[in-house]
Amino acid sequence: MKRMRRTPALLLAMLMMVSLMLTGCQKKDPPVAADQVAVALFEMILKDNASSAVELFGYASEDEARKDMGLDGSLYEGLADEMVSQFKAMQLNVTTEDAQAFVDAFMSMFKNVNMTAAVKSSDEKAGTAVVTCTIDTFDANAMTDAITEAMTSAISDPAILEDEDALTSAILNAVSSGIANLTPSGETADFDVDFELQTLSVNGKDREAWLPKDAEQFGNLISTTAMGG
Repeated sequence: MKRMRRTPALLLAMLMMVSLMLTGCQKKDPPVAADQVAVALFEMILKDNASSAVELFGYASEDEARKDMGLDGSLYEGLADEMVSQFKAMQLNVTTEDAQAFVDAFMSMFKNVNMTAAVKSSDEKAGTAVVTCTIDTFDANAMTDAITEAMTSAISDPAILEDEDALTSAILNAVSSGIANLTPSGETADFDVDFELQTLSVNGKDREAWLPKDAEQFGNLISTTAMGG
């Protein structure tokens, strides 16, 4: 009887040991790499493409990826309406269609821009890292020349100078056409970005990932560096 009473206790102890062994063998997912995050965010910020973030982090959709990265919807959504409002504040009337054509022109420019990233330094214990980004750039002078040429062409008709709204529309459309076909110069530029180790909730599961310490600054560096700034 005593031996029979000890058997369930022994079995429980064995099960607990196996459970501990299995738990110990389970590997914790490594943090999502900083260089891969940098490139995925670049695609989202400059090209409005969240598919890389979906694949990298395992989000269920691009909308979820954008929302988690602080972008509620497309980065370019509503941008044309904002332009119209800003022009209106300057007493200039611009149609949403003209403003959207301008936004589309920039997106057309950016589709040929690529960026690579490499981890310069990393301290997982401190939760800090530095990533060096290398991005294609446009020739600032070529861009200025294209805009100047477009504006000169737009105002070449004396009749249009008498209608302020028509003139504004003509200039905006001419500039849109002028920059839409611009391509990177073939030169690249580097910039460093500070990253920190953070925890994201992806599809209800916590996961560690390296993310930019200042996401807004990272976005500004991407755009200004690509534009030759």
